[in-house]
Amino acid sequence: MKRCYKFLLLILLYTGLTQAQEILWEIDLKEKLYHVGWIEQTNDGLILAAGAKGLVALDNNTGETKWHNEDLKSIDKNSFRNIANLPMFYIEYSPLLGKKRGLLMNSNTGKILYDTKEEGYRIKNFTSIPEQGIILFELLKEKTMYLMKFSLKTWQEDWIVSLGKKPKSGLLKKIMAFESSSFLDHTPQFGTHGNMIVGVGKHIYVINSTNGNMEWQYEAKNKIKALVYSSLNNNLYVGIKKSNKLIIFNPQTGENITPGKLKLRGYMLDLVKDKAGNLILVESEGFNIINPESNTFRWKKSFKIEPLTEVIPLDDGNFIAIGKDDKDGIIAKVNADGKKIWDAKVKGYAYYINLTDKGVLYISTERSNILDFEKGKDLWKKDVKFKAIPAVTYDTDEQKVVIFENKKAYKFDLNTGDIDLFAEDISLEKVSRKTPVEAEYIKDKGYFLFSDQHLSLISKDGVLEYTNYYTPPSSNDALFALGNLAGAYFGVDLDIKGAIQNINKLTDISNGVYTNTLDQNGAREQTNVSGLYVGTNSSNMQAVFEVSNTRYFNSKQTKNHQFVVTKVKSDTAPTKHVIYMIDKGTGKIEKEVDLLDKTPNYLVDDVDNRVFINQKNQLISCYKF
Repeated sequence: MKRCYKFLLLILLYTGLTQAQEILWEIDLKEKLYHVGWIEQTNDGLILAAGAKGLVALDNNTGETKWHNEDLKSIDKNSFRNIANLPMFYIEYSPLLGKKRGLLMNSNTGKILYDTKEEGYRIKNFTSIPEQGIILFELLKEKTMYLMKFSLKTWQEDWIVSLGKKPKSGLLKKIMAFESSSFLDHTPQFGTHGNMIVGVGKHIYVINSTNGNMEWQYEAKNKIKALVYSSLNNNLYVGIKKSNKLIIFNPQTGENITPGKLKLRGYMLDLVKDKAGNLILVESEGFNIINPESNTFRWKKSFKIEPLTEVIPLDDGNFIAIGKDDKDGIIAKVNADGKKIWDAKVKGYAYYINLTDKGVLYISTERSNILDFEKGKDLWKKDVKFKAIPAVTYDTDEQKVVIFENKKAYKFDLNTGDIDLFAEDISLEKVSRKTPVEAEYIKDKGYFLFSDQHLSLISKDGVLEYTNYYTPPSSNDALFALGNLAGAYFGVDLDIKGAIQNINKLTDISNGVYTNTLDQNGAREQTNVSGLYVGTNSSNMQAVFEVSNTRYFNSKQTKNHQFVVTKVKSDTAPTKHVIYMIDKGTGKIEKEVDLLDKTPNYLVDDVDNRVFINQKNQLISCYKF
């Protein structure tokens, strides 16, 4: 949920207090800023207020001004971004004279760490690489791409290097880039000699990570599909889209060292590593294993299914091969010698396939089931059909995955593979197939179902405890339009509805990442410190920034309350806009704050249980719950 749409979107909040809300502090910034355009919260908790007379940082506990930069006027709110895990943020502003400038700032002190000045750079994205002790910032200047290495040891820029003109992006790629505008198509990799390897479009760039010099570069005819550095043999493997060649480079010199025997039978699809670092070459005509010592195929004949789209290596040395298209697909288990153990057809487009302890779980547009590892047979006696991407959560007490879709709720046991229907005919208020519903387990209460303005709860026994819809303060049709892009997200011309976030939840749960039980009971008592550390290994790490779990990481955990901004109509009074604090377990409105503006700029500090509101573009109010 984007912070710049907080007046539209739901914000999660933990609080166990029942006291009435109170104004903790209130500051009129008209004299200091004249007109407050927006407010945001930094990683270390400070409240930033941007106005016509500069940028102010307020202590979130007292409202006291920590620092004020009077030069930073006309700041573009859409440019603001916190740098993850650090007391650092980025903004762009327009000085009275000169071009728009970008700044990296220390949020705690207000110190400017990097200034684009008149160079015309704009920071588009960043990648933290703690093991290297750096942040890589992606810059744009007009249509030229640059990389900037920023040291976490000195808190200064080390170097900037040009990566050439930015490739053109299709409309869909622009729309689907919700959180990222990265121009890097491959995660930066580092060779044994310290050179940095990056891939953009058709290009490979190998950069000296110490001084930023370009060691060598390569341009392919088509986009680079796979870029993999192998530490087993110090080779760089390059797969090119729609090409029947796999190219191997010496990463230090750029010399093409591809052996003549390494020829593809089809065109390149992917190149992946197993846990041992072995390379699995996936092409249209099958997949094979590359011997890192000789750079030749281990199997005389590649394993082929039609169409082959993905290969997942198993811990026991076997593989799961996946093939899918718009109408149907196939899943096969292959042994370490490239021989088929079993295969099974899948009806419909399988938009989700992942591994569980009992087998291969798939969800398609026609049916869903688990194929057992031994024989590839259905574990569920009866197929489960989902008309949209289901809402998913994990019951930490029963140790079961809870799935809701199309008025039905299921419990799926990861240990046994069993699935049980425990609720039917669950009708949620103003929720349709296209509504991107998500789910969350509330300890001792049940399963919380929510979207932007919908809140509902199903008990653990399958009873609908409540279902409510809250009228948004203004139209959010655009948000629902984004929710209807699931088919395009998966690259198929199909009408797939639902929240794409649920696919990520399913993947996390399948990989053993469940909601921590402390999330529900309140881990606020913890005082252990977390943060960002740099170093070459676990015994040589230095802290760059440390915060208590209470201050930073809890703000990303599940909480017991939810905030909603809504429009309330009355026959006897004017329409008003309020912020409701709603108990997820009961659906009751426990607290409310009347708003002066229809669409206020407000923040929720879900660590310290506070709401900060910018009203009438001058009054900053802090409410304690």
